[in-house]
Amino acid sequence: MIRILPFLIITLLLAACGRARSDSTEATSTPTGSEPPADTPVPTSETSKETTTFEGQWDGAIDIAGTQLGITVKFRAVDGSLAATIDIPQQGVIDLSLDDVSFDGEAVHFAIASAGATFDGKLDGETIQGEFTQAGARGSFDLQRSGEVAAPTATPILPYTAEEVTWALDDTTMAATLTLPEGNGPFPAVVFVAGSGPTDRDWNSPLLPGRNGSAALLADALTRSGYATLRYDKRVTGPYAQENLAALQGKISFQSHLDELVSAVDYLAAQADVDTEQIYVLANSEGTLHALNYQTADPAVPFAGMILTGAPGRPMSEVLHQQIEQMLNAEPNHEELLANWDKAVAAFLAGKSTELDPAMPDNISQIWAGLTAPVNQPFSAELLAAQPAGMLAKIDVPVLVMIGQKDIQVDWQADGGVLEAAAGDNVTFSYPPDANHVLKHEEKPAAELSAADAASYNSADRVLDEQALRIILDWLAARG
Repeated sequence: MIRILPFLIITLLLAACGRARSDSTEATSTPTGSEPPADTPVPTSETSKETTTFEGQWDGAIDIAGTQLGITVKFRAVDGSLAATIDIPQQGVIDLSLDDVSFDGEAVHFAIASAGATFDGKLDGETIQGEFTQAGARGSFDLQRSGEVAAPTATPILPYTAEEVTWALDDTTMAATLTLPEGNGPFPAVVFVAGSGPTDRDWNSPLLPGRNGSAALLADALTRSGYATLRYDKRVTGPYAQENLAALQGKISFQSHLDELVSAVDYLAAQADVDTEQIYVLANSEGTLHALNYQTADPAVPFAGMILTGAPGRPMSEVLHQQIEQMLNAEPNHEELLANWDKAVAAFLAGKSTELDPAMPDNISQIWAGLTAPVNQPFSAELLAAQPAGMLAKIDVPVLVMIGQKDIQVDWQADGGVLEAAAGDNVTFSYPPDANHVLKHEEKPAAELSAADAASYNSADRVLDEQALRIILDWLAARG
């Protein structure tokens, strides 16, 4: 089985890479208090009448050097403003919220802030044509109006309070969802830390189709059980990604991730209804490294306990070596290519300039491009050098490590075994037999799973693994 770690693909590269296609275009249905992406209005200078004539579904393609990538853009007018989403079926992207949407006369503009991609076009009757740019690459795009957009589903009424909140962090803006149970506090609380790259507060990602993120489902269950929760967008994703990226160029690092988590815990601790002595963290995948880093940094508000899900145990460079080896197995000169990869990674970690063998397959070259892109430095080098087991050994508060036996990103035996060897008596390990990387219930046998199954993580019909959720709730209850 090929295991591809999403947290090692740091940037979203728009290319015809053949990711699994999803036939569903579901609206957000999770009871989180967040509105569906298409309902988030983006201010423009246009009147309600002008935006209304522009709304609808537009189908077309991006063209870069003769390679076409099909897209669907859906515009909707909300209170005189425009909101929009994009589908990129070849990459498994469905209903991804677009940023900076505007329509001024004939000029049309929108962006995918988390990917650094912009679209500038001109409306001509029933068509839009213009220029697409991303990370220095330029191409064109064209769209044709194809119909109306279905009305969004209603936001459910929740038995608790859910509020969209923001706060400043240096020259950037943090955005999050705060939930508070019914009744009088102070309540124990849980702060969520998402996985890699453009994964947002709900654990949705433009790399995967669907908006049914596990963090939103977990926060709902926890709040109904009496816990306040805060789940935040990393600054490279969410509604402020585009403006934040300008301030974060060349500054993305373990420290910048730590700054985000510190600010989130400080915000949560400042709430009158939160018990500052009972703040826990629930982190996933790469996020577990940032949670561990926080707890060992002598924080002003230490966690009362830690829940680490989908946690890697082996050094990141070792995990990546194994993945690249599996991806190269079909190549006739795979041993030579793997040696070149290892040499390039060693030079990269030593701060030296190096290049991959030009014969390397495109998918591996894309991984390398993401790792070495200037915008991702110095974080990539820090990530590959990270030693999760050593970090866990320094923790003295109660910890629950949970890795599903159907996790295709982290190996519950290999990574769990390394973590168990380093852990103290304060750490509890759990390996739910039917949980996947994001704690969704997986019915397929483990032997039949592959990287393609990650494409269904956030589809509308996926639910949390009941056993995994019960273990988390019981572990928290035992700490109270």
